Amino acid sequence: MTFLLDDAVSDFRFGVEKHYSPTRRDIFNPLNGTLFSISGTEVEIIYVTKNALVKDIQRVIKQLLITKIENAGGAVLHASAFSLDGRAICYVGEKGQGKTTCLLESLKANGAKFITNDRLPIIPISGKFHVLGWFEELRLVQPSGGKKKKLRVLELCEPLRIETRPVPPKLIVLPDCLGKVGNENNAREVIEGQLLTPVDPQRPKWLGYSKSLDFDRDALLDQLPTRRLQWQFQERDELLGKIKEVVDSV
Repeated sequence: MTFLLDDAVSDFRFGVEKHYSPTRRDIFNPLNGTLFSISGTEVEIIYVTKNALVKDIQRVIKQLLITKIENAGGAVLHASAFSLDGRAICYVGEKGQGKTTCLLESLKANGAKFITNDRLPIIPISGKFHVLGWFEELRLVQPSGGKKKKLRVLELCEPLRIETRPVPPKLIVLPDCLGKVGNENNAREVIEGQLLTPVDPQRPKWLGYSKSLDFDRDALLDQLPTRRLQWQFQERDELLGKIKEVVDSV
């Protein structure tokens, strides 16, 4: 029996894991009483409350999806993204640079469709990289500060304005509202720093990682143009115009 010190999950920092065989183990969360019984490729969830069940099912599904993506030669990027005319524009950068703000402004454009706000799965299809949608709540910074406001995707967009199919990426944009990006010469360094494969600090570790981590980052970054987008919160009214200029430059 081993103790799991998983700081990635706020309510799962003191889990207990017991191995019965190479393919069977139990994981117990003492804070909400959930027991995960893992046998081969099957995961049984024994729960105490419905709220715990919903949260833990989501965790398992997310991990299984990411593992499948990675095993197919894909990866996950810390980014927000929208599609326009069947191509994806991806905002990549550290926390606080304005990925969510840029996404919200971009969705005001005619024909823009929501893809993701924080996690961007990338997967090769027929030899070319495509990006996939990822549904999670948006957490919006409030002008007065304090706790972020949570917003569901369907509160933001009508279903027809949500991208439901894989789309090829057109452009990577580096939002820069804090003056940290520098110039486009270090774009690759910024983007590589936001790759969440194989290490995602917010990803639960107790189900394990995928066995194959052969994502070809050079194949992705060599074919995609990047642009730096300088902006300021006090000039948000001008942001959509700046975004259109950047997108039209490619």
